[in-house]
Amino acid sequence: MKDLIEQFAGAYTAELEGQLDGGNGQRSIQNPVLFLFIGDKSVESLRTVCGIHAAKWQNSQGVLYVHAYHEETWEHPQVFPCRLPKREFRKQTLRAEMYEEFWQDESQVMEINRLMRQVSIRVAETGKQFPSFQQVNIAVVTRADDPANVLLPELTLLLKSYLQEMFKTVSADLYVLLPEKGGGEGFGFSSALGVQFLEELDRYQRGDYRYQADLIVTEDGIRLPVQHSYGPLFSLAYLLSDKTEQGLFLEGGLSENDELISNLVLLNNKEAELAFREHSESYNKLQFMRSISLESGRAAFASAGLSKVKRPTRAIALTVLAAVFDRYLERLKEGDSLPKTKAREMLGLTAFDVQKAIGNVLEGEDALAEMQGLMTSGVSYRELCSMNLREAELALFDGTSQSFFESRIEKQAHEKLNSVLARGSLETLLLQEVMEQDRHGIYAAYELTSEQSTGASLLGELRTGIKETQRQLEQAKAELEELCQQRVDQQELRVGGFFTRDKERVRTLVRHLLSNVYGKKLEVLEWELTLRLLQDYERQTIELHKRIGEQIAQLQELQTQLRSIARKSVQDAADYLGKNMDEYYETVVAETFRAQETQRGDGFYLDPRHLGNSSLLYLHGTRGLVERLCAFCRTEILSRSPFAMSFEAELLARANVAAAYENRTVLTREELFSDLSAVMEERAAVHIEVFHFLQKHRYEEKHWFADVDNDFVQYVLREEKGARTYKQGCIHEARKSGIEKLNLMGGFGLEDLMYYRNNKKYHSSYVESGYVFHRQGKEELS
Repeated sequence: MKDLIEQFAGAYTAELEGQLDGGNGQRSIQNPVLFLFIGDKSVESLRTVCGIHAAKWQNSQGVLYVHAYHEETWEHPQVFPCRLPKREFRKQTLRAEMYEEFWQDESQVMEINRLMRQVSIRVAETGKQFPSFQQVNIAVVTRADDPANVLLPELTLLLKSYLQEMFKTVSADLYVLLPEKGGGEGFGFSSALGVQFLEELDRYQRGDYRYQADLIVTEDGIRLPVQHSYGPLFSLAYLLSDKTEQGLFLEGGLSENDELISNLVLLNNKEAELAFREHSESYNKLQFMRSISLESGRAAFASAGLSKVKRPTRAIALTVLAAVFDRYLERLKEGDSLPKTKAREMLGLTAFDVQKAIGNVLEGEDALAEMQGLMTSGVSYRELCSMNLREAELALFDGTSQSFFESRIEKQAHEKLNSVLARGSLETLLLQEVMEQDRHGIYAAYELTSEQSTGASLLGELRTGIKETQRQLEQAKAELEELCQQRVDQQELRVGGFFTRDKERVRTLVRHLLSNVYGKKLEVLEWELTLRLLQDYERQTIELHKRIGEQIAQLQELQTQLRSIARKSVQDAADYLGKNMDEYYETVVAETFRAQETQRGDGFYLDPRHLGNSSLLYLHGTRGLVERLCAFCRTEILSRSPFAMSFEAELLARANVAAAYENRTVLTREELFSDLSAVMEERAAVHIEVFHFLQKHRYEEKHWFADVDNDFVQYVLREEKGARTYKQGCIHEARKSGIEKLNLMGGFGLEDLMYYRNNKKYHSSYVESGYVFHRQGKEELS
C-alpha cells in the first residue's frame, strides 16, 4: 500500500513542478565551465554534480568534466578520464612517490598533455551554447585526504595553459571537500594527508606564490615551460566540510556539498543582473575576492552553505489524499440503517421467503404418492388390528417405507439444501441490497449483522426464527410419536362391509398410514430443513459480521496510516515549514467537494467510475481501494486550480488561512515568513568550523535564487536592511516551485580551521614516524 501512495505523491510532484517551472526552472551559465575532479575519492561527487547539472542547467550539455584518477573513474559522454601514474606505492611515501613518478614517466605526461589539449578544443567547440565566449572557468574539485591532489598545481596549470590558447581569460576556482566525521579504518593517516594538502594549499593561495616547470610535452618529446607569476593559484578556494560552522555534522555527510558546489559554480558564472532591484545587492566575484583578502598576502579561504525551500507538493498531495479519504469514510458512515421489515424483505428472510426456499428443495406430495407403490407383505388386516401404527408399518413394509423416505425424500432434500447454502445466498443479497447501495453501505451492513444493533438486527430476527422453528419441530416430533403409538383398530378407516375383501382393507390402512404418518414425517423434515436454513443464515451472518468488521477495521487503519504518512510528510517538509497544512487543505478539499457535488450530485465520488462504494473494499481489499483513491485524487481533486499555485502563492494562502481565535497553531503571514526565513538561515549555515574567528576578518554575503518579485523574497530583502552586517541579494529566476538560499563566508586562514587544529597532531606524529607526505624532487618556485 505504501508503495502505491509513494508512487502517487512522486508522480504528482514531478508533474506539477514541471508545469510550474516550465522552461524557467532550468538555469543557464554565462560562460563555459570545465570541471577538473582530482582523485578516486571524488568519483561520487563527479556523478552527482554531473546529474545535478543535467537536471537543472539549460546548457549542461556544454559542460565538460576531466577526472584525474588512479583506479576508479566514471564513464560518461561528457567525462574525460585522465589516468595518473599507477604503481604499487608504499604507504609511508605515497604522496611523494606519486609526485616523483609523474615527473619520471614522460610517456604518461605526454598522454596527459594530449588529453588536456583535446579537452580544451572540445570546450572551444561548445561555445555556441553559452552567451559569452570570452572567458572560461575551471572548477577544480578534490578531497583533502586524496593523495592524488599532490599534483594539484601541475594538473590545474597544464589545463589552464591549453585553455589560454583558446580563450582570452581563464580563471580557476577550487572546491576542497574536508571529511571530518572520521572513526573508520585509517582515520589517522587520512587526517595526516588532509593536513599536508591544506599546508600546501596555504602556500598556493599566498600573494607571493609562483610556479614554473616544463609541463607541456609535445608528441616529439619537446618540453615547454608553464608559468604562474606571483599570486594565488585559484581565484577562490572554498573549503567545504561535512560539519557546519556550529560544529554540527551534516545529515548527508560530504554529499551535501555536491549541490552546494553546483550553486557556487553557477553564482560565479552567472550572467550579471542588469535590472536594478530595490534592497537587492548583486553578486560580484571580484568584490567578494577583495573583501575576504587578508593582510600581508596571507592565504584566505571561503566556505558556503545552502538551504532550499520548495513548494511542499509531496506533503500537499499526501495531506489531500488523507483529507479526501476522511470525506469518503465520513460519507460511508452516514449510510442509512435498514428498518426491520425492510431488512427482512431485502434479504429474503420473510416467512414467505423461507417457505418458498424450503418448498424448492422438498418434493412433498409427489414423493408420498410414489410410496403407494411400495410392496407390502401378506399380513392380514385382522393381524394388523391388534398393532399400533409403527408396528403395522414394520409388518407391512419390513422397513422399506422408512428406507424409501430417507433416501428418496429426506436425503435428496438435504442435498438440495446443501447446494442452496453452498451458494452463499445471504452474502450475495447483503452485498447487492445493502453494501452496493449508496444510501446504505458497509456501515449499515455492519449494523445489520451486529448482535448489539440499535436498529434492525438480522441476528436477532434469525435467532427469534430459530427459536420458534425449534419449538415447532419439537411439537411436530411429539405429534408424530403420539400418532405412531395409536392402534390400528382405533383409526377412522372406511374398510367397507362384512363382505369387503381383506386386501381392500389392508390397502385402505396403507393409504391412511402413509398419508398420516409420513405426512407428519414430511412436516418434521420441513421444520428440520427450515431450522438448518435459519441456522446456516445465522452462521453466515456471524461470519459476514466478522468479515465486514475486518473491512471496517481496515478502513480505520487506512485512515490512520494516511494521516500518519501525511503528518510525516509535513514534518519532513521542515525546510519549507508545513505550518497550517491540515487546516488549509482540509478546507480546500471540503470546498472542492461542495463545488463538484453541486454540479455532479451528492456523493458523485461513490460512482464505480470514481471511488466506488464500500463493496470495492469488501471484494478487492485495501490495495484496490487505495488505487482508486489515488486515481480519484489525481484526476478529480488535485487537477483543480487551488492545488496548482506557485510556491509563494501557496505559502501566502496557507499563511492567511482562517482559524478559530484559540487555535494558536495557525500562523499569520508575517509569522510564517519570519519562521521560514529563520529556518532557511539555519539550514544555510556554512560548511566549515573555524576557531576564534575574528570579526574583522569575517566577510559574509547571502544570495537568494528566486523570483525577486515574490512576496516572501521581498520580505527577507527588506528585513533589518539598515542593521545588516552582510551583503544580501537575489539572483532572479522566474521559477515558481521554490527558492534557494546560498550563504557565503570568507576571510579565514589555515590556523582558524578546527579541522587543521584537530588533525595537526596526526600529521606531526606520522612525519616523526618516518612518513613522507610532501612533494619531493622536481620543485616549483614559490
